[in-house]
Amino acid sequence: MALSDNIQPNLEQVSLEHAPVIAMVAGEASGDTLGADLIASFKHRYPNARFVGIGGPKMIAQGFESWYPMEKLSVMGFFEVLKHLFELLKIRKELIKRLSELKPDVFIGIDAPDFNFKIEASLKQQDVTAVHYVGPSVWAWREKRLEKIKRSVDGVLVLFPFEPDYYDRYQIPVQFVGHPLAHRYPLKPDKYAARKALNLPVDSQVTALLPGSRMSEIDRMADVYIQAARKISEIYPHMLFIVPCVHEKAKERIQQSVDTYGANLNIHLFDQSANLVLAACDQVIVTSGTATLESALMKRPMVLAIKLHPITHWIMRRLATTKWVGLPNVLAGESIVTELIQDDATPEKLALHLGRLVMDESLREKQIRAFEKQHLQLKQNASEIAVDAIKKWADLP
Repeated sequence: MALSDNIQPNLEQVSLEHAPVIAMVAGEASGDTLGADLIASFKHRYPNARFVGIGGPKMIAQGFESWYPMEKLSVMGFFEVLKHLFELLKIRKELIKRLSELKPDVFIGIDAPDFNFKIEASLKQQDVTAVHYVGPSVWAWREKRLEKIKRSVDGVLVLFPFEPDYYDRYQIPVQFVGHPLAHRYPLKPDKYAARKALNLPVDSQVTALLPGSRMSEIDRMADVYIQAARKISEIYPHMLFIVPCVHEKAKERIQQSVDTYGANLNIHLFDQSANLVLAACDQVIVTSGTATLESALMKRPMVLAIKLHPITHWIMRRLATTKWVGLPNVLAGESIVTELIQDDATPEKLALHLGRLVMDESLREKQIRAFEKQHLQLKQNASEIAVDAIKKWADLP
């Protein structure tokens, strides 16, 4: 045996002996899921690794040490953030101090950019490798944010295949990892099993209504969606409408719209996540955001409709870097899904476009073929790809 063979390191043994300290901060449920998957992949490579920071129940179940409750960071909306600003700033300051003393091998901020970028920038200055997981939507608006991101991080993990080009232009290390939802949704959803689970007739024509997950969205869209449903039912009297309700407050608000505008409407409100409702439907009316991606992954033809606060809409129009709102259109690079925004989001236009979608088989097929292609594009081994990139950026053995 050659001398070089005797001194060649056993890479598996190196991983077993090395016990990196990996700090992470997740701010909401979706980040907790990403973090838990990432921890599981790290543990395969580094069984003795230590994971610390802020995380939720899924991360804690993987052995994560959460120094603060994740719920403290789960604050949405300008005024809610303002109300909790002092506490959030105090937590961040304490966290930076504690991590500066600990000197972890790597810090991974999972989403929550307003909270995490400051931590990442501070630790990067102290030669701690800083990674951001889920690049902010610079492809949608405010591309110039990338100048600040470049100063704050050593690498960014992104969910969509078109995103690396933006980061490359600013010479920011980036890795496309795929979208975790693509693994959780089947390539061929079982419509009839979903209908049985929801006690719906298997042979009905069913439209799902997804007016949003935040109360601000629901307040703006619920009335419009229910009025549109009433108009659609005039054309299709046997149409059944189903609505997922994210919590009791959302259900009460949607029921208020039904009581006001949906007399005699064949409609069911469910205390269910959107995925089962989407699996059970034939087509969907949906507000923008992740719900458009979920609808596409379920291969359900859709019409997108959204109203924003007028000032928000005015600002976003001037800072937008893409002409589409819905992720299926952004991924396709063309208008495959009708988008009705602001003054166009009327019950009459919604009913018209959904009616076309019900009647026109070629239109439905065009959307479904595009959604199938997108699903395969996004179905990557996200956490394993992410760990490979983090290892390289942090120079872990």
